[in-house]
Amino acid sequence: MDNADRSAYLRQVRAYYDRNTAHFLRWGRDEGTFNIHGALWPPEVRSLAAAMNHANELIAREIERCPYPAHRVLDLGCGVGGTLFYLGRRLPGLRRLQGISLSPVQVSRARRRIPEGQGDRFHFVEGCFLQPPGGGLQADLAYAIEAFTHGPDPDLFFGVQAEALPPRGRLVLVDDCLSGRAAAARLSDRHAQLLDRYRRNWLLPGLCTVPALESIGAAKGFRLVRNRDLTPHLRLGRPRDRAIALLVRWFGRRMERHIYLKALVGGDAKQKCYRAGLIDYRLLVFEKHAGGGDCRPSRVLL
Repeated sequence: MDNADRSAYLRQVRAYYDRNTAHFLRWGRDEGTFNIHGALWPPEVRSLAAAMNHANELIAREIERCPYPAHRVLDLGCGVGGTLFYLGRRLPGLRRLQGISLSPVQVSRARRRIPEGQGDRFHFVEGCFLQPPGGGLQADLAYAIEAFTHGPDPDLFFGVQAEALPPRGRLVLVDDCLSGRAAAARLSDRHAQLLDRYRRNWLLPGLCTVPALESIGAAKGFRLVRNRDLTPHLRLGRPRDRAIALLVRWFGRRMERHIYLKALVGGDAKQKCYRAGLIDYRLLVFEKHAGGGDCRPSRVLL
């Protein structure tokens, strides 16, 4: 994707979130957590609020298990700040919590929610994580929850984060990945259409396999140190999901003409992709090699 195409695509993503954020928060049943990402239900989680915050909790645990003190964190695609505010409460030792979003609507909402007296601790910036403003945003740990796959250039993404993170700095991704089955097999027309419908309606040019991400990261000096499949903790086929599936069956392409309804079409395709084994929902943790440069893949810790 050349620069002109990338800029046009990023404008499309910005418009998608500018126009949909209020809908996502109103109808997404986030239980007041202000998260615009999926719920996770491991055995210890018993409430919807805890399920909505579980991806945030996974980030908190990665901060705690860092092999160095992590005082500065960066949310790449921060939404309205739900994860950063969770981390601020959960880890009071964090000194600087930074978020970047393409959407001025999201940044404005996040800034309005900064707790009184903590304006020096929380910082929200409008911009693209592929082209961070002001010479970049420095951090000890950076993460992206369901944002990386929106990026049209994974190679550039890892390159930018290599500049932002110190030696041994960590980069955490919680997102969908193409499964080995999807990459290795010749897909049926139905499965190919499902993947296309998901990518097209959720704007996901960065959907990759884990080995592809490991290779791209290694070329920028990152080593994959953790790869965890979170797919078993998703709840698929809820009553709401079944109702949306019926709407998609009845109205199909006509729904894609509306910017919010196309998100529902993409979400329905996403659920079907999980069931077909075409995508997995994963936690991936990359560590920047202390010496920089190319870093060969090594055995991944689960």
